[in-house]
Amino acid sequence: MVAYTIDKESDIPLYIQIRDLIQEAIRKGELNPGDRLPPVSWLAREIGVTQATVRRALQDLSDAGQTSCQVGRGTFIRKPEEEEPRGVDGRETLERTHSPARGGDHSPLEFAARRLRMGVGTALRDIMILADKPGIIHLTKGVPDPSLLPADFLAEVTRETMARDGMSLLETTDPLGRYDLRAEIARRYAAQGLAVSADQVLITNGSLQGVTLLSQENREFGKRVICETPCFRGITDTFGAMGHWVETITRDSSGPLPEQLHQLAGIGPSLLYLCPYAHNPMGTHLGAERRSMLVEWAKKTGSTIIADELFRDLCWDEVPPSLLKDLPAEQAVIVNSFSKAVMTGMRFGWIVSSARHVQQLAQLKRLNDHSCPTLIQGMALTILQSGRYDEHNRRMAAMYRVRRDAMLRALQRYMPEGTSWTRPEGGFSLLVELPRGYSSVALFLFAIDKGVSFLPGPLFDIDQRFVNCCRVGYAWSNEAEIKEGIELLASAIEEFISRPPGESGLSGLGSYQ
Repeated sequence: MVAYTIDKESDIPLYIQIRDLIQEAIRKGELNPGDRLPPVSWLAREIGVTQATVRRALQDLSDAGQTSCQVGRGTFIRKPEEEEPRGVDGRETLERTHSPARGGDHSPLEFAARRLRMGVGTALRDIMILADKPGIIHLTKGVPDPSLLPADFLAEVTRETMARDGMSLLETTDPLGRYDLRAEIARRYAAQGLAVSADQVLITNGSLQGVTLLSQENREFGKRVICETPCFRGITDTFGAMGHWVETITRDSSGPLPEQLHQLAGIGPSLLYLCPYAHNPMGTHLGAERRSMLVEWAKKTGSTIIADELFRDLCWDEVPPSLLKDLPAEQAVIVNSFSKAVMTGMRFGWIVSSARHVQQLAQLKRLNDHSCPTLIQGMALTILQSGRYDEHNRRMAAMYRVRRDAMLRALQRYMPEGTSWTRPEGGFSLLVELPRGYSSVALFLFAIDKGVSFLPGPLFDIDQRFVNCCRVGYAWSNEAEIKEGIELLASAIEEFISRPPGESGLSGLGSYQ
């Protein structure tokens, strides 16, 4: 009899402990060729881990040739002479199930490729400390300036929350979050014309935790993960850290390119991440035609779309309808938070999906951190119900629009021929494009000496297809600083592109050319 026990306090990952435990049982003869392992659900309950953790351990055993999975029967200890199962077309099942397009691939080649992709971004983030010298105009920030909140904002919100909730703040909440808070969020979606109930809302520690939960969940289902690019690297890095191979499809100012999405057809349902409102880093919305295309694609393939709506409340003019409006709730997931609209330090966010899906995610959340801090949830409810949230967003959106206009005027006035840029419809930033062949990484080092900083394009693309692009932000700079900063950046670009691109030594970063 195998004792399925592990040490949860150990530094050794849980799935490795489970894998090693089964391997040791095989070595000792406690498990013999032909023996069937207990079901994944039973093992997860017995050991006290998620089913995704058990599946990852079993995948390693399968990769090592020690187990085999027989559809409808279970997982068995393999006999030494047993051959790999073959598909009806004669090709090995292993070849299909370990395609980089699928979740759960742990081959050495795929692992090395994932590490390389993530390593480039890490190295680029390390050079950003060069911008932390005195006198630099920072056009890098992608978060709200905390000094723009009213002076007594936190104190007043905290006092009101404690007066209303009292001793209940000392107790933890259900993993789903406070019901009255979820009901308030659902009410706001209903005002947009979406049929959302409190049971369809899960409270999270920021939107990134929401994506992390979805990534963990997908370890069980094995859907191929697709992310538009450019996008926030925290998203692709999260999926990569969870063991997923991430396919990327290029986005232009209107959204993901249809031809690239259709090229990925034929491998079953996918999980697609995109930022439909004031896209980071471009600042533009998902266009109506692309939106219709994505809805049709999701319905046809049975895929799920994760819509990151972080910037929705910081948009101007008409805002396109949510993807949840035209997709079944099972095929649409909204993630959002206070990080861009109010403050980053609050770490308050939420997920909206079907009630069944939300319950599944809540079980994962229970195993991660049980629930979000009760005080933070209470403060969030106060901010929403008191009118502070809407008032602050109206004021900040108006200010960001003024700053955006100042940046567009400066770009038009100072940028040299051959450069182009997007026109934001909300949010904090826009994307400047250099002539083909020039590296924004080399330009960053050059611009620092001129007294201005920005974020190089590769920080937003794991496949390095935006090496000649720069994200330029206007969230933390006033109009005078924006004008001066763009003038300095334009001067740096003009001098930089006056020479052939190869002279920088960085123009080929990421096999760009």
